Amino acid sequence: MLQQIFKELLTFIASSTGQWVILILGCVIALAIVYHRWRQIPGLTVNLIQEDTWFINRDDNNRLSIVVSLHLINKSAAPIQFCRCKLSGYSPKPPLDQMFLEGYDKTIELTYPEYDSFSEIVGKSENLNSVYVLNPYTEQQMWVYYESGIVTLRNMLRAPIVLKDLNRKRKSIQATVPRNMEQIQLYREAAMRW
Repeated sequence: MLQQIFKELLTFIASSTGQWVILILGCVIALAIVYHRWRQIPGLTVNLIQEDTWFINRDDNNRLSIVVSLHLINKSAAPIQFCRCKLSGYSPKPPLDQMFLEGYDKTIELTYPEYDSFSEIVGKSENLNSVYVLNPYTEQQMWVYYESGIVTLRNMLRAPIVLKDLNRKRKSIQATVPRNMEQIQLYREAAMRW
């Protein structure tokens, strides 16, 4: 059975129709690769700063608060102007002034990272986006605040982050976002009390 299928496949490839199919398939794959590279932001390297990336379940509105920290490196001679930074379809929100974790007998205030914050501001008149500029041949760190309506009981989120610039080019990475260790500790203490 398998030998018969293999024999017919070789016969098809040896025919002129089979050769045209292979040629067209190769051209489609090559065009897809060229298009993918053309859509990428040239010279940009993005890494996740794992120690400053976390999420918590918020008790006040049954949502997730997510903080993602990125290390950006511009290896090109032109500045990169970011206008969007989406996490699995969620747009950045303005961060809350203060966030607290409520434990059984204590309250912990969470602190944000010390470096630049990316927030998306859309102008009402002309629908213009503010931009975050990464100068040529520089490295910067930034953090982004998101809120998600999905409440998870897991201690790890995996989602893509997509950065877009003013030229509609993009860079995406897969982010692994752990739960905040202080919230895990509060959950463990609550479990010990039960």
